[in-house]
Amino acid sequence: MPVSNDIFELVRVMTRKEKSFFRRYSRLNSAGKDGAMIKLFEKLVEYSAERDTYDEEVLKNGLDAKTIKHFPVVKNNLYKLLLKSMNVCREDNNNTERVKNLLEQYDILFSKSLLKQCESILRKARKISEENEMFFHLQDIMNKERVLARYMLDADSYEKVIEKVYREQIINLEKIRNLTDMNDLGNRLTILSQKNPTAKARDESLMAELKYITEHPLLKDESKMLSSTTLKRFYNLNTVTSEWRSDHSSAMVFARKYSELVEKEVEIGKSTIHEYIISLYANATACTRVDNFDEYEIVYEKLAGIHERFEYITERDKLEAFYYLGLDVFSASASNYHPERGLKILEEAELNHEQMGRWLSVQQKIVWYFVIARFCFSKGTYNDAGRWLNRLIQIPNIDVSQDYQCYARIMNLVVAYESGNPDRIEHELRRSYYFLTKRNKIYKYERIILEYTRQAFKVRSQKEINEMLEFMHRDLSSISNDPFEKNAFDAFNMIPWLEEKLLKT
Repeated sequence: MPVSNDIFELVRVMTRKEKSFFRRYSRLNSAGKDGAMIKLFEKLVEYSAERDTYDEEVLKNGLDAKTIKHFPVVKNNLYKLLLKSMNVCREDNNNTERVKNLLEQYDILFSKSLLKQCESILRKARKISEENEMFFHLQDIMNKERVLARYMLDADSYEKVIEKVYREQIINLEKIRNLTDMNDLGNRLTILSQKNPTAKARDESLMAELKYITEHPLLKDESKMLSSTTLKRFYNLNTVTSEWRSDHSSAMVFARKYSELVEKEVEIGKSTIHEYIISLYANATACTRVDNFDEYEIVYEKLAGIHERFEYITERDKLEAFYYLGLDVFSASASNYHPERGLKILEEAELNHEQMGRWLSVQQKIVWYFVIARFCFSKGTYNDAGRWLNRLIQIPNIDVSQDYQCYARIMNLVVAYESGNPDRIEHELRRSYYFLTKRNKIYKYERIILEYTRQAFKVRSQKEINEMLEFMHRDLSSISNDPFEKNAFDAFNMIPWLEEKLLKT
């Protein structure tokens, strides 16, 4: 049954605290006295600690006959109870859950006509929602206040309440619209980033979309932000768009404001740890762009030590922090800034490879593998670079970040050349040539690589290879300042490698 694998995956990622809580919770909430669910749970805990894949027949070994007989029912009931217990477990640290529970309590009390208690519950729910800018919950709360007033107040007092609620709901709806518009700009920018991962558009249509985003009135006027939530979006989006325009000084200003605002809010639960991680990454990246390494070190320490700072940090938060820290460190280390950090994270990345692979999206995997490969390439460890490149190349659905897939194959050509193995070189030549010819769009950078890949099938001597490398260097250098080719050179600039080879000829 489909839930089989689901329950296995769920138990495997539960924290020790969540497992302990479930054991207590199940004693109070599980039906029956035979303890079938807790027995199955303990079996799953033991099983998931030893295996990465689910095999139901292996799991059943050691279970009693009665549990096996009713296995589908026990399994489904356990899955539901696990989700309920995890929901209860997180209530104390989650404002959304607190408000949801208060509104459920309101519904119960209202059904019993305990209207004074309903009023008290709504006051608490409104306070939390207002403090944390939970606009959709606020809309529901105000509707309930209006209904409650109809039953508790006389006509004149009720009229005042509905007028007040109407005004407040209009303001709240304006904030929702403001946030929706900013989210739309953010989503559009995310799509552009996926199509152009190193932040340089490569054709007129993409430039037009970028112009629409960067010149949108909402991104020009901070005073138009109607909440701290939209203000965070404002700082974040302006950080990204400033980087796209190569205005690194402005990006630094916005990134700093973004991380400072999120840092204040994460302490009071108004911002999530996820937002804090993203803001620190944006700040660290901006610091490296303007060579502000004093501030970079402060931000680096915050991101590296985030798991020690927050007691309620989840495994997903920890992995996400490691991912963004790695992206930043690998890029900085490739430029020879604290290369020992890159080597340390590379070792951890290899150890955590399977776990990261399960957690990362396809887009993130592609970026992660490529950035690691580029770091290894910069250090001359070509075998390591090739291993990470092949992990990237084997990812299906190349419509996601096709550029990175393309640059990975080009880098792999160089890695194959460095191996000195003729069979491997020919294999990579054919694989890269096939990929490049199937590309939807071929730009100047790829066209040059494609042309010399085609010629490489015919070269027979070292002299011919050297001549080909010299001509490739000439052609690539001629387009290195083309704004539409910056994307390619930022991702993988082959020119330094070509110059190194030509110096040895």
